[in-house]
Amino acid sequence: MSIHEQLIIRPIQPDDAEDQYATVTDPRIAVNLMQLPSMEFTQTKEWIEKAKPGHHQLVAELNGRNIGAVNISQYQHPRMRHTGSLGIMVNPDYWGQGVGSALMAAILDLADNWLNLFRVQLSVYTHNTAAIRLYERFGFTSEGVQRKLVFGDGRYFDALHMARLRFQDAFPTSSPAPPSPSRRQPAKVTIRPPRYPDDREDLYRLFRHPAVARTTLHLPSQEIDFVDTRFKKADPGIYRFVAVADDNVVGSAALLQSQNPRARHSALLVMMVYPDYWGMGIGTQLMAALMDLTDNWLNLVRVDLEVNTDNPTAVHLYEKFGFVIEGTKKMHAYGDGRMVDSYFMARIRE
Repeated sequence: MSIHEQLIIRPIQPDDAEDQYATVTDPRIAVNLMQLPSMEFTQTKEWIEKAKPGHHQLVAELNGRNIGAVNISQYQHPRMRHTGSLGIMVNPDYWGQGVGSALMAAILDLADNWLNLFRVQLSVYTHNTAAIRLYERFGFTSEGVQRKLVFGDGRYFDALHMARLRFQDAFPTSSPAPPSPSRRQPAKVTIRPPRYPDDREDLYRLFRHPAVARTTLHLPSQEIDFVDTRFKKADPGIYRFVAVADDNVVGSAALLQSQNPRARHSALLVMMVYPDYWGMGIGTQLMAALMDLTDNWLNLVRVDLEVNTDNPTAVHLYEKFGFVIEGTKKMHAYGDGRMVDSYFMARIRE
């Protein structure tokens, strides 16, 4: 009887923890994941037992032993529910025996026929050629390379970002954009950290403006408790500035430093400016403040961001500060009546 005839693909369960831990801490596996070799058993146990919205996990069982696992996390953001992020591992004792293919077939059946996902994405280190070939067999294609994404085994790893798309031609990809801002004299602007609750109303007006929502992942229906949740306290790894002009907050920018020990050299950058103040150089001032923070205080190696491909003004601003396009996420988010692609960009400090 072949291994395929004996293999059982099923949902994960709490008593899989021992086998799962043995696989995830194997040095041949750990080097290809985001965990540390010092990962403790209780972390694996908690990861299995703690149900997370949109998270689905399957395992490959052979003769009563868990020899591999795959998971898909459906994005819970309302504008990205068409997307899932995939991760997979197989115990090295069973490499090359089709276990990965069985797990991939099962999880993609779930993605297509039950979750109705249009985009499934993953990241794989560029040195992991066997995994890349597996993903290509299942229809994943490269979208770009994220440089120095993770540190491990004494070096930085680059990661290939891949995606598998369905119904790519079924959605509109453009809608009328707001008129381009005319060039104006720079406003007198103060850049400072946010002050809650003093800035509450101004930030709320900024986040829910339709033109801001179009160029970010926000919604014009955003309620004010969104501001409260974000600004009532400063969570670890979040560093923020606001731009004040005419006694109002008219821009906001933030760095979200990764809390994963192997990626603390990196941070995600997000920024927005109220449309009435576009073209006044406010984005440039916010970016300058953030770049000073990254280089002279946080000593970050990598700063990355995502920007809609139909937002050339923002792309040009980021390029001025040394960001380069690493790739394009197709069908990244739905909003303002179109399914928009996004560039992922990064600035690397050698």
